[in-house]
Amino acid sequence: MEIQIQAVTWLILLILFVVLEAVSVALVSVWFVGGSLAALLTTFVTDNVWIQIAVFAGVSFVLLLTVRPIAAKLTGKNLNQVVSGAQTLVGKRAVVTQNIDNLASRGEVQVNGQLWSARALKDRETFGKDEVVIIRKIDGVKLLVEKDPAAADRPESR
Repeated sequence: MEIQIQAVTWLILLILFVVLEAVSVALVSVWFVGGSLAALLTTFVTDNVWIQIAVFAGVSFVLLLTVRPIAAKLTGKNLNQVVSGAQTLVGKRAVVTQNIDNLASRGEVQVNGQLWSARALKDRETFGKDEVVIIRKIDGVKLLVEKDPAAADRPESR
């Protein structure tokens, strides 16, 4: 039995796309996994590489259009929005390094080894040095924080 070079090529591409998707976990190449599988199956029907490429492109495109919106709903993520830079800090814990007082326009926290200006999310709320807070928003170059509900449960914060 002779092994078709096209079948081996599509199998290699299929494996590469599976590995890429497993590494990224961001629904980047899952469409191409389906396209590669369809093209691989097409090699058993025809030796015409152009038909195989058309099947790969067509199936990948259809999967992109149909599965992507469903995946976005199921995961609750906006797949078009890329979170980068300071936005990655939202939801993280920070330690107050300078008392936070919105009325006095002061406050500072440390997160990921960096110092940031900070303000309380609620205007009348204040935080003392060494308190643990959660970053909820970013306003310009200031982090807007609120009390970490888990910090009250920890013995070392009392």
